[in-house]
Amino acid sequence: MIWSIVPDEFIFQGADEPPAPAKKATLHIDGVTMIVEVTGFGEAKIEQLISPHPRDYLKPEWAPGSVIRLFP
Repeated sequence: MIWSIVPDEFIFQGADEPPAPAKKATLHIDGVTMIVEVTGFGEAKIEQLISPHPRDYLKPEWAPGSVIRLFP
């Protein structure tokens, strides 16, 4: 229950609309392919790393959930 002097139309405005789909992209950095979610402001969050080299998966900067800069 919400106790407010603000009408319900303003409080719940847009609540029934589905969220905007996330912008996903595939990047190739230093020979490694990764699927990222573009978060805006020149940054992206790594969702999946695709590499045939096991050593690439041990790099903490390429761990899923890490934020990378898209521009130097």
